Amino acid sequence: MEFIQATTLIHLKIRVWSGEKKADRDIDLKVGKDGNVPPKKLLDIGRKKIFSPKSLDPFTAIRKAADRICLTDGTRFMGGYSVVDESVKDKIKQLEHLKKRFEEALEIFSANFEINKDAWISENQEYEHIIRNQIPDLETVKQAFVFEFTPYKLGVVPGFEPDANDFANQVLHEVGLMASDIWKRLLKRKSVIGSKSLKKQLLPIIEKLDVLSFGNGRVLNVLNEFNVLMNMIPENERLEQNHPIFNQALRFLSMTGDAEKLELIINGDVSITSIVSNTPAVKCATQSFNNSIQTPLSQLEQSSDTGFYF
Repeated sequence: MEFIQATTLIHLKIRVWSGEKKADRDIDLKVGKDGNVPPKKLLDIGRKKIFSPKSLDPFTAIRKAADRICLTDGTRFMGGYSVVDESVKDKIKQLEHLKKRFEEALEIFSANFEINKDAWISENQEYEHIIRNQIPDLETVKQAFVFEFTPYKLGVVPGFEPDANDFANQVLHEVGLMASDIWKRLLKRKSVIGSKSLKKQLLPIIEKLDVLSFGNGRVLNVLNEFNVLMNMIPENERLEQNHPIFNQALRFLSMTGDAEKLELIINGDVSITSIVSNTPAVKCATQSFNNSIQTPLSQLEQSSDTGFYF
């Protein structure tokens, strides 16, 4: 299988101390004045925050950055990330840089551990007795932080070749998430957008589809449509929100971010050309797009981002 032969599996192992403990029904749920439940910043969904969440933000940012690096021209596969071989050296270099940042952040976290602990207890004095004794010592906490990665070259056992469409579907799912994110950002936008800026936002999707297509028809069909859209965007022009190209791009991104409508694009039932001409099939397929303009963005952002992740 070409996608196995031409990719390297990168396994990331990034762990960060949560700064939380499981809430105790008998102790934590009736510890406030007059038996009140602690506030949400301290107790949420059965977990109590025993340490300042802000002090852990740098690690969360680094973990997300590692995820973005591997997904730029890779896709989730077998618990890791399948990355095209040509990019592996660069990925390793970027991940090594992130690992150094992670270690530096851990040094800063360790140096400020007692200060942050006391500040969090002081901020929640009423509940000090359910926080202070729950915080482990620094050495124990440091053991919960891990940043490791390992590249693997996979082989295929004859007779047990994986289905190339499973790989393609995961790529398309991730492209759908990317398209949905761009669509939401453009929907929030209150000002004009330059054509160069719009193209720049679409380029990562095109590049991902290109390097991970491996001749798969499903991926190539979507890639072709994005290329058509890219070529339709005029050069050096300011696009108002009512500009036809801006609205057509929004519609196409909205469809790409919807699994059912994405299948219409893959099967050729809907294309960027048909969106421009507004054919009956497109009118039906884009009805939800028009409805979404009236839907609060906070509701749209609650949609699931789960995928195949095999």
